[in-house]
Amino acid sequence: MSIPATAPTRPYARLALASAALCSLAACGSSSSETGAGPRPLNVLLITLDTTRADRLGCYGHAAARTPVIDKLASGGLRFERALSTAGITPMSHSSILTGLNNYDHGMRVFHSEEVSHRLKDEVNSMPEILGAEGWRTGASISAYPVSEPYNLNQGFDRFESGVLKVDQLNLAKQQSHKTFWGRGGATVTQRAGDQTVDDAIDFIGPEGSEQPWALWVHLFDAHDFSIVPPADFLDSLGVECPPEGTRTQGKAQHEWRERMYDPELAYIDTLLGRMVDHLEDIGELDSTVIVITADHGQGLLDGLERHNWGKHRLLYDWSLHVPMILHVPGEAPAVIGDQVRTIDVLPTVLEALNFPPAEGIEGLSMLPLARGATEPKPRIAYADALNLHDSHSPPLKALGKNYDNLYCATDGVWKYIFHEEQPANSELFHLAEDPLELSNLYAAEHPQAKRLHAFLDERKAWNTEKPTAGSGGNAASLQSLGYGGGGSVADPADDDVQEGEKKD
Repeated sequence: MSIPATAPTRPYARLALASAALCSLAACGSSSSETGAGPRPLNVLLITLDTTRADRLGCYGHAAARTPVIDKLASGGLRFERALSTAGITPMSHSSILTGLNNYDHGMRVFHSEEVSHRLKDEVNSMPEILGAEGWRTGASISAYPVSEPYNLNQGFDRFESGVLKVDQLNLAKQQSHKTFWGRGGATVTQRAGDQTVDDAIDFIGPEGSEQPWALWVHLFDAHDFSIVPPADFLDSLGVECPPEGTRTQGKAQHEWRERMYDPELAYIDTLLGRMVDHLEDIGELDSTVIVITADHGQGLLDGLERHNWGKHRLLYDWSLHVPMILHVPGEAPAVIGDQVRTIDVLPTVLEALNFPPAEGIEGLSMLPLARGATEPKPRIAYADALNLHDSHSPPLKALGKNYDNLYCATDGVWKYIFHEEQPANSELFHLAEDPLELSNLYAAEHPQAKRLHAFLDERKAWNTEKPTAGSGGNAASLQSLGYGGGGSVADPADDDVQEGEKKD
């Protein structure tokens, strides 16, 4: 996607920086002295792990984790202990990662709606557009429909590989419910296994180093559900025996299997990341590549089900929003950082690592000053939302209960406020330092912390929404094929977002 020269509101739309000015000795990789061009700028590898809770990785303290590659990158790089996503749903949160903007600014608000935008705004500038305009070769290798072209998340990439069928190629008659479980074929029409995605990613990087820097986004969907499971020999090595392919696990059994498979799926993802790291080492580009590992959202699992009656994601509790944030930045000393950061901080951090000037017009801030020991006058407030009343693929009232509302979250890492737009009396306030599991709701309309954080939301008019562009946004049948029940009625009991005991109307 080209960047119009007449778009002054878009950060970097008219920058014309020479690549020699984009790097300093501390922010450059391999030398090009033989050509007289000087050291070239760093590459960027952005890895997003779909549906990945921070607390289920070894480097965040999960004793049962088998994530040695991620853990090694964390120990040798920067690990942020508390990073928050902007949504518990894939397209909204990824839009924030790629743009440095919260949801009310980038325009992606729901999966699908006739009332609210469900597509990244064309006029919003994203990471590939910024870097591509300055000479980076840009690519994306993604694994599932919710981050594909209909949501405009391909915006700005030179190469965008998804492995999923385009909307006009889908056989809608076969996509009315989430019927594939324990699949071992490696792909459905709406998602693919991570090994295929990593094959594409390595192909984009190429078999040897190049003079041109590159920026690559790799999205791995494996931990999302068990529609596609890791190879049998890998699961055998972990002692995991799965049900037969096509088994329709439901109700409590489905939640138990999701819990049982979560760590093995993350272990498999870790081996795939190992392939990419090994490839970068083999071609001599590991030390000239900025690597960011984060996630779009977490997962409720059995503890989310026990605490808040929800075993998946979408909602705004920490098991849905707290994601890993691990950075490998050449020249930066290893550090563990306790300050709260946000996924909107990814883009400005990458720009600083590449020696770009700060971006204008975005709320995200670089994380590198915190990694270097800087003290900020105020904690960074993290925002998130879940517009369940607008989303035609929101689970129904019977499933969500009091969370069947438009939800808006603001948290400074100590206090966390979740505003319920239609039913304000159901709003929630947690003191995270004393109540990290979010069990004791302290909300009262006159509580000073609720008023303070509500003012943050009100100042940004977070509840202001826009109509979608005609014909744009996600395809309803594609979402149903991934387990997102909707349409205003109780979904199929086999659908991922349905809780135990529900039945189809």
